[in-house]
Order: sequence, then C-alpha cells, then structure tokens
Amino acid sequence: MARSNASDDGSAMKKRKAPKTPTTAGKKSKKGGGASAKKGGDAVSERWRPMPVRLHFGAAFSRHIFLRAPSKGADGAEEGTALFVAAVPPGWSKSTLSEFMSRFGDVADASLVTLDSAPDVAGGLVKFVDGRGVKRALAAAVRGGEPLDPPDSTARAVGLESWVNDFRDAAPGPERLQQRIDSWWTEFEAETARNEAAGKANASDDGWTVVEAKRGRRKTNDGDGTTVGGIRAATADRRRTDGPKIQENFYRHQQREARRNELFELKQAFAVDKDRVAKLKATRKFRPV
Repeated sequence: MARSNASDDGSAMKKRKAPKTPTTAGKKSKKGGGASAKKGGDAVSERWRPMPVRLHFGAAFSRHIFLRAPSKGADGAEEGTALFVAAVPPGWSKSTLSEFMSRFGDVADASLVTLDSAPDVAGGLVKFVDGRGVKRALAAAVRGGEPLDPPDSTARAVGLESWVNDFRDAAPGPERLQQRIDSWWTEFEAETARNEAAGKANASDDGWTVVEAKRGRRKTNDGDGTTVGGIRAATADRRRTDGPKIQENFYRHQQREARRNELFELKQAFAVDKDRVAKLKATRKFRPV
C-alpha cells in the first residue's frame, strides 16, 4: 500500500512539473515582439529627420531642414534614390537645394514647391543618381549634430568685408558715372547759353548794361560776366540829389570829443540855472517868520 501511494505521489509530482514547458510560448512572444519592433523601425525610418544647417558661413546660429524617405508611388521611391526635403530656408532656389544635397551624392533632379498659405515654408523632392546619396543624407540628419555649412552660392560677407561690399554696391559704376557727368555738362552748357542770351538782350547800343529796378539788392550779370547790383529808382534819385551823406563822429577820438563837449555844455547850463534860482530867492517878497 505504501509503495502504491509513493508511486501515486511520484506521478502526481510529475504531473505538477509538466507545465514548465511554456518556453515555446516565450519564443513565440519574442518573435512577435521582433516583428513589432521591425514595424516600429520602419515607422521610425519614415519619420522626418532634422538636419542642422547654418544660416550663413561662420554663423553661430543654425536652423533645421527635415529629410524623409518618400512613400511608395513617389518618383524614385521604388529605387530608393528619392528624398523629401522640408523647411527649406527662405531664399533657396531649386539649384541651391540641388547644390546643398550634392555633397551627399550626385543629384539627378531636384524640385521645390512653395505653399501659397505659407510662402516662407518650402519643400521639395531630391532624386539622387543612386541610393547611396539617400543613405548618406539620412545618416547626416542627426538632431544636435554639427551644423552643416550652407551652399557656396549663398555665401555672403560679414563684418568689415560686408560694409566694404555695401559701399561698393552703393557707388555708381563707370557707365552710370559717365551718364551723370554728361547730363551735368549738358545742363551747364544750356545754362551758359541762356545767360549769354539774356545778357545780349539787356545790353544797349552804346555798350551799357540795362539794369531793371527791383526790390532789394539783387545781383545780375552783364554781357561780359561782370556782377553788378540793382537798386530801386527812388533810391538812385535820392542819392543823385542829396549826394553822399557824410557820417559824423566816425572815428573814436571824435566820439570822445563829442561826449566831452556835451558834458561841458551841460555844466554851463547847470551853473546858469543855479544863479537864476538864487536871484529868485533873493527878490521874493514873502518871508517866513
């Protein structure tokens, strides 16, 4: 009886240990996880990848353009030679985009599209000659990586060199300068001819220059180029009748002598008034008590 119980207990233990076999289920779940990871990896590969690009050469600031492999049906998607590019910097053209992406491989074609709703945001499709260019571009698209320099065609000077270039651009070229000189000489010759014609019209038969009466002393030129001043007719008549007015006490010693004489005359007048007041006091009849 004991043996039978022992055998029964052994068989029961074997039956309890049997469920240890779920290793196959674990393997299946692992395989399933690998498939999902693979799908997740494809999803990651289809996301936009940022690529830092400097605004200009030597700049401390940069911006990102985004790269993504196109979905099926796009031109070059089946061969793996096409690449979508988004957030293209303003001012870049199709040739600029092609020049920038050519550092990763030979570019067969590039297109650029600008949205009417967002003219500052542009995107395009770049098609390489082979798939190696796509792989290199996607490998270089790393957030936080070393920013890439812009295309050489967009290079511009900074600092003192930029100021010098701006000054040279603002200065007129030889042709423009020659046009300005020619127009100035043409205007100068026309003005000279007008002045000569006006001088001949104002000249009388005996050679005198006729000066018209105008208000104020305005300058006029005679036929020989001599500058004369015109005055009003009333002023000229008064000067002819009255003659030149002599200004008195022009010199400083004359002014001092005139002041001295005026002071002497005032002293004499004061003495006369003083004697007169004394006589009036002596001859008055009213005497106070």
